[in-house]
Amino acid sequence: MIFFLIAGLMGYGSIAYAGPPEKRVEELSGYFVKNTVKFDNNYDFKHLTVTNQEDFDHYFGVAQTMQNQVDKVNFAENSVIAIMTKPSEIEKKTELVYYEFDGNSLFILYQIINGDKKTYQSTSLYLASIPKNITRVKFKYRDNIGIVDVK
Repeated sequence: MIFFLIAGLMGYGSIAYAGPPEKRVEELSGYFVKNTVKFDNNYDFKHLTVTNQEDFDHYFGVAQTMQNQVDKVNFAENSVIAIMTKPSEIEKKTELVYYEFDGNSLFILYQIINGDKKTYQSTSLYLASIPKNITRVKFKYRDNIGIVDVK
């Protein structure tokens, strides 16, 4: 498992996981962050947990194209976690490096990879479904830890 963690930190895209196979973090695709989402000026990122469709629709819009599939969320069985970066001219990609379940808690370690400068601003988004029984998520990025209760 140490190899996978190191590989993920080095940007190889591997995700290390510790826990039973029935508990998974499943990445969701086909959504964008609505421009009405507010970011704290002190942080370049934002963490959210969402437990129902109404709140989900408040934060995220569908980004349907000819080439992608929009993943649906079953809120009866899952909640959603989101990691978003502030709008920036620098292209950013958020990647999950490691996650671990501990009872009703979930620990997430992620990285943000900076790309090229663009002529427009965009927001990086990592969305994933998690089991409904999770009540607390601890997000870690570099030296920053954010704890979000799932409500």
